[in-house]
Amino acid sequence: MEVNEALLAKIDGFIQELQEMGLPDVVFAAASPEGGIAVKYDGEPRAILYLVRTLDLNIMLDSMQQMAMEVSTLGRENNS
Repeated sequence: MEVNEALLAKIDGFIQELQEMGLPDVVFAAASPEGGIAVKYDGEPRAILYLVRTLDLNIMLDSMQQMAMEVSTLGRENNS
């Protein structure tokens, strides 16, 4: 997979803008359809860890709600 330097520069610029606007702790993650991922973070390590763990919990809770909605809409499978 080829690294897109222009894209990385845009991400760095965006993070810098956020920090200039008063957001010192930033986490950025993206994925491509080909399976590539990009993760960039900047700030105080404890704050970054808190952001990542909070994001992890939010994604987990959202996915659980989505699964519950699918079960309520489609019904529960009979696995007996």
